[in-house]
Amino acid sequence: MSTINRRTFLKYSGATAVALSAVGVSSFAMSEEPAKPSQLIVRAWGDTWQESLDLGASQPFTETYGIPIVYDNTEDNIMQQKIRTAVSQKRQPPIDVNWDTTTNAMKSALWDLSEPLTEDIVPNLKELTSIAKPELVEGWPLVSAYSYTYVLAYRTDIIKEPPTTWKALLDEKWKKSIGMYDDGIGFTPVAAIINGGSIPDNMEPAWEFYKQLKPNIGMLGGDEELTQALLEGQTPLQCTIIANALQAQRQGAPVAWLVPEEGVVLERDALWVPKNLPPENTYWAMKYIDFALSKEAQENWCGRLGTPPVNKHAVIPDYMKDDLAFFTSEEKRKHMIVVPSKVSVEHEKTWFEQFKNIMS
Repeated sequence: MSTINRRTFLKYSGATAVALSAVGVSSFAMSEEPAKPSQLIVRAWGDTWQESLDLGASQPFTETYGIPIVYDNTEDNIMQQKIRTAVSQKRQPPIDVNWDTTTNAMKSALWDLSEPLTEDIVPNLKELTSIAKPELVEGWPLVSAYSYTYVLAYRTDIIKEPPTTWKALLDEKWKKSIGMYDDGIGFTPVAAIINGGSIPDNMEPAWEFYKQLKPNIGMLGGDEELTQALLEGQTPLQCTIIANALQAQRQGAPVAWLVPEEGVVLERDALWVPKNLPPENTYWAMKYIDFALSKEAQENWCGRLGTPPVNKHAVIPDYMKDDLAFFTSEEKRKHMIVVPSKVSVEHEKTWFEQFKNIMS
């Protein structure tokens, strides 16, 4: 879907209990807890991302409630289509909780694929900072669990004087040295801005920038591939999520990062529950999200992952407080490039396709 008109935006206002009663969830909030499912299936990114969630939230959840958590590592865009097909066919989706990009989660909410979260079942919704609240819709069809930025990461043993501007990536000395995501996520807004464009009205300068940058691209991939390339020094310069650079550093690689003078893209990831689950799965999936949003889980999960938590009571690690790469205060926002959710929802797919066409 390339465009979404505001007329199509779902409305989650009114009595939440009425909306939930279709799956029998509202009665749970007013009476006893439902039976526990044999397991909950959570879609997750692999490697250190899944490990951080598992140690920080899933294992403590299982210890508390006795419900095992298993993971599905299906790519997020593919999972979105699987859920959409299942809901349209009135079948049970393949997962109980979707750990998703906030943009994809918003698309799913606008397509009426998600169960609205209620503060009766997810009371920690009341304990979150404003960045956790979804835009474009009313209520809580999804909740952002943390924020992150796409920084300029580099190998300190190879690059003694790192560039302080994104424009410097065009220098021919970086031929085959740069890594970034295989759909351009996290950098396309930067490419537009630094080359005189505007988002989303004038994106042609971004595509021209990518054409000039192409000879310097050494690798395109996902989180795991980019992190491994940092560990091995394959691409000593990367536009990558701060969490990946931090993980490479924690594994002993000589890696550092910086926020170039033009700023970095700020994004969030979200948790949400698909429709058409058995009522008990819906309830416990929401309780899992509530647990993941608790102060303790946020500190453990986000602390391991390297992302600022959204629970306002969670302690921010010292290393995040003064680093511009971590959005821990409003003062840092001037260094962030924030693409409105409406723009991302309407244009991101087209941007991905354009990037891939140029880089193929």
